[in-house]
Amino acid sequence: MEKEITDNGRRNFVKSGASALAGGALLSSFPMSAFHISGKRELRIGLVGCGNRGKGAAHEALKTSGMVKLVALGDVFEDRLNSAYENLKNTYGDQVEVPDSRKFMGFDAYQKVIANCDVVLLATPPPFRPLHLEAAVKADKHVFIEKPLFVDIPGYHKVMDANELAKQRDLSLVVGLQSRYETGYQLMKEKFEEGIIGDITSLNVYYNVGAPKIYPRTPDQTEMQYQMRNWRYFTWLWGGQLAGQTIHPIDLMNWFMNDYPIVAKGLGGRQTFNGPDQGNTYDHHYAEFDYPNKIKLHVQSTNMNNTWNRVGFHVQGSKGYADEKFRIYDAKGELIWAHRDKDEMIGPSQKCQSDFINSVINNKPLNQLDYGAKSTLTTIIGRMAIHSGKIITVEEALKSNRSILPKEFSWDADMPSAPGPDGNYSIPIPGKVKVL
Repeated sequence: MEKEITDNGRRNFVKSGASALAGGALLSSFPMSAFHISGKRELRIGLVGCGNRGKGAAHEALKTSGMVKLVALGDVFEDRLNSAYENLKNTYGDQVEVPDSRKFMGFDAYQKVIANCDVVLLATPPPFRPLHLEAAVKADKHVFIEKPLFVDIPGYHKVMDANELAKQRDLSLVVGLQSRYETGYQLMKEKFEEGIIGDITSLNVYYNVGAPKIYPRTPDQTEMQYQMRNWRYFTWLWGGQLAGQTIHPIDLMNWFMNDYPIVAKGLGGRQTFNGPDQGNTYDHHYAEFDYPNKIKLHVQSTNMNNTWNRVGFHVQGSKGYADEKFRIYDAKGELIWAHRDKDEMIGPSQKCQSDFINSVINNKPLNQLDYGAKSTLTTIIGRMAIHSGKIITVEEALKSNRSILPKEFSWDADMPSAPGPDGNYSIPIPGKVKVL
């Protein structure tokens, strides 16, 4: 009979003095009132990118402390800005002080938001983030930046340069890779390091979900407007599914390994995506990554409706294995450890945002840019390998200056991927497309 050992003693873990592995406290062990820390009278935050993720980040920041005030919003789409404002204002009342004069529209809205706040939440699609991060750091602002951090190698170098400046200026830079704040995974990593599954011998990641929503083209749209409404269907705007979604479990594997892959190879394509409504991204991906110690990370990732779904992982060790359900098994398949905590009321995304806000309030800079950038880089070399059909190493990738972005951000910009005479977009063909 299966014997289950359940670790529901998160409090004992905290009492033992073990530190949280994500770089912050296990915030779920505190009531929300513990976040209301005295110091500055008011922390003025601005949001750049008012879609669902940006709105969610603002909710979490405002929830952290009553001294947090949302004072500026920026987006390129007025409907999204107004929707975010109304939702946040209705929820937080006087904590949201955004008059029309601080609702900024357009590709330069980020500059105006940055000028009006102490803290910036960056939640636009990822190709804009390196530019926005650079501007915020140069203006001495603390930054929460969503994942992925960039979509190409020039973007990597820009965020790493900004990171060096942020370190010099003692700025907090926190990344939206909140899985590291999940208590079960923190405890699981502790167990790995104690040797419960022996040496890790291989890792598998799964991110198999449905297709993104399609926003139909309208007659008055420019190509840039259409693509930005449908940004998850365009590689330059999303970075591909590995970067846009699968980065969460990939980052967990890098964290468990205390390292990052240096080689990628893979394959993929389009089986269910079809026609101009679904841009130029692939709908299925397989990537094989090599860590420096030769351990392999296998990744499968799909955006297909009406197919089997799984978001998670399998970590295989010499003495056992573990999965995303906070369970560890021995080599015979018997459950030997599990984490359950029904008392935990605060999710990992809230913990991440609260850690960021408290780092600013308490003047204790928190910097997560290094691992955020390196895990983003893992996904980018994976996409490059899949699109090209070539083996891609980090060493050769970092020498590339190939950009996949438009030369300018404007509604009438010449697009890196424009529809052909039949309305369809050019799809990357392995063996033909150049990625370096």
